[in-house]
Amino acid sequence: MPSTKTEWTKIYNARDIVEAEQLVEMLKQNGITAFSQEAGANIAMHGAPGFGIYGVDIFVKTDDTEKAVQLIKEINNQENEENF
Repeated sequence: MPSTKTEWTKIYNARDIVEAEQLVEMLKQNGITAFSQEAGANIAMHGAPGFGIYGVDIFVKTDDTEKAVQLIKEINNQENEENF
């Protein structure tokens, strides 16, 4: 019987909760299950939720890691081109 346990892989560390939510939404639109979680073990160190000094980590199902990383690279490249 196959295991039903889902493995998760951290693929990205966003600057803040706003960037993280945009990326998670974009991943979901592409059929990738994703969620964000504040980075760093000690939540008490954060000044305001979602704007911690360690950023926000984005996790996806391990099976989707390669596809998700590629999508985020494409998004970051588009953003960099817009800055010029």
